[in-house]
Amino acid sequence: HLVAEFAQTELQGAPKHLRLRNAVLMAIRKGYLKPGDQLPPEQDLSKAVGLSLGTVQRALMTLASDRAVTREQGRGTFIAKPELSLDDLWQYKFVEAYGGQPLPVSIELIDRRLVQRATPWLAALGEDERGYCELTRIVEVNGDFRCLSRIYVRNSRFPKLMRMQPGKIAGNIKKFLADEFGTPTHVLEQFSHACVFPADVCSTLKLPRGSTGLLINTVGRTVGQEAITFQMLWVPPGPYFIQKHAARR
Repeated sequence: HLVAEFAQTELQGAPKHLRLRNAVLMAIRKGYLKPGDQLPPEQDLSKAVGLSLGTVQRALMTLASDRAVTREQGRGTFIAKPELSLDDLWQYKFVEAYGGQPLPVSIELIDRRLVQRATPWLAALGEDERGYCELTRIVEVNGDFRCLSRIYVRNSRFPKLMRMQPGKIAGNIKKFLADEFGTPTHVLEQFSHACVFPADVCSTLKLPRGSTGLLINTVGRTVGQEAITFQMLWVPPGPYFIQKHAARR
């Protein structure tokens, strides 16, 4: 499969080491290579794709820099495993006090639509002529506190998301993308600031117009540092602390 993917990169016009890198990333995306799989030895890979040993080594170094592979001295090169555990994928946990146990959280999908406008997630996800799938969900904490979440993914990357049963996408979206599409989240990047909530957010959360709170934006990245999700979470003032996992780079 890897040799076939490399042959398809011939028309890209990219340097040979980047063509091999792209072939490996595409083989991972299509599920031909899975986390933990070992790549052929460098000499064998060099012969298989018709590249010099130095070019192959440069491609593998680039992939290691992308965090797509790990290179182990004396053992070889392996497809990287996700750096985030399933527990880490719930990047926001609510607790009553420092050191407290996470409070129960329920999620309800209240809207799903295809949108063409691309702000502010364009900078993270990149342009998509087919638009973006927008999932709006209510996050209820401990049965008495509500936040609003909007998650965006490129429609060309996950086209089936618009057609799936709502119950399938009401839980951990990152776990869902890993299980359903074979696209694990490797890294989370988080940014937050206090802001005035948009009118529609206030209306959905039954808050007075002009209410303020915390907006947390999170970018989820998979192999090769490809951004696959952009989440906006509006958290109004409330009785609970937010425990956030540190973003891993």
